[in-house]
Amino acid sequence: MTRLTVALSGDCMATRGALITSDPAAVGLRDVLRAADFAVTNLEVVPGDGRGHPVHNVAGGGCLIADPAVLDDITEAGFTVLGCANNHALDLGTEGLLGTVDLLRARRIPFAGVGADLTAARRPVYVDRPAGSLALISCSATFLPGQEGADPSPELPGRPGLNPLRHTATLRVTAEQMAALRAIDSGTGLRARRAEARALLGVDPALPGNDRLTLFGARFRTADRPGFTTDCDPQDVEEIARWVGEARNRADLVMVSVHSHEPGPTPETPGEFLRAFAHRMIDEGADTVFGHGPHVLRGAEFHRGKPIFYSLGNIVSQIELTERVSAEDYAKVTTGRPPTPGRYFDMLGGHGSRLFTPHRRYWQSLVPVLTFDDGSLVEARLHPVDLGFGRPVHLRGRPRLAGPAEAGEILAEAARLAEPYGATVKAGTDGTGQLLAHST
Repeated sequence: MTRLTVALSGDCMATRGALITSDPAAVGLRDVLRAADFAVTNLEVVPGDGRGHPVHNVAGGGCLIADPAVLDDITEAGFTVLGCANNHALDLGTEGLLGTVDLLRARRIPFAGVGADLTAARRPVYVDRPAGSLALISCSATFLPGQEGADPSPELPGRPGLNPLRHTATLRVTAEQMAALRAIDSGTGLRARRAEARALLGVDPALPGNDRLTLFGARFRTADRPGFTTDCDPQDVEEIARWVGEARNRADLVMVSVHSHEPGPTPETPGEFLRAFAHRMIDEGADTVFGHGPHVLRGAEFHRGKPIFYSLGNIVSQIELTERVSAEDYAKVTTGRPPTPGRYFDMLGGHGSRLFTPHRRYWQSLVPVLTFDDGSLVEARLHPVDLGFGRPVHLRGRPRLAGPAEAGEILAEAARLAEPYGATVKAGTDGTGQLLAHST
């Protein structure tokens, strides 16, 4: 019988060294990561080597740039496989992304999710260990237009970028509400301003049908009751599914990493498109789908006996210790002389009153360790992680195994989030838990 273990984690935003401190609880976490055959995390920082330029209006916040040496700290902490598709992957543009690729290859760190063109970004990375092999596919639903990779044409090269999971949002409105929207479209003069588009296209791009309207950048559809929903881009789903099927025949285990900030009906639930995507990837042969992006835990479930984690939160968060800040980011907090990096982040966070600092849940996460015997999941062990809520800025953000009280709090939160999806978290006496189906 062949046994393989995989440790999973969320966003790794490392900008300083010594991610694992001398704290015995931190050393214990490193032992957990190193004991696994594969330890996977999402690299949400650009290890800048001088290539590229800061991108304006980065999706999800300012630039996350760090010294390339953070890659050595990440591997020293025990991580062995990196997903790289996320909304910070192109903080230094395409040249910065290619710099990341070169740095990872030079260090022989397996990675997926970004590349010199779309096919390179879509492809799985295969990692071999004495006991077996793993394939990782990494994609992102959160990114700016043009940051997705593009394939070459006969005349032009491809565009470096990330592996995209595009999606659309549709607002369902009643017939009466639709009539009001059409009246706004006509009465404000918006419809008249589309005359050129109608002349060139032969149709009005905002009116794709009698029951549909695109207005103010939003899509509306007539329905019996109002609502809001999101749907995956079919082509992206088919392309990612194709590579999952390819990986299924070439590795013992197949993992899909997906970065998504987009919420569902509440901030702690995933967007509808994400759950549909995760189920489809399991149907195509993935052994697990794990998410990150919202920087807090979201629910977990089993689909066809395979675990899905909609968000694992953060494993390292040193955003506030970033040493390289763009002029445009500085301008967000002052119109005078640019502050220092530390002062910038202090002002951006309202001196600890907003963004991530005051939210305890941001500083709590989980590391699931999945155990497979001959390809079948036999255990999903959950290790609660504490990132130092309330500690000084230069001390918080580095992970350690949570103490008894906080571990209980994290596992209780994980149980609450998993319950609507038909899963149970059973807390053990050793500070860990297990993810179980209700029927187990």
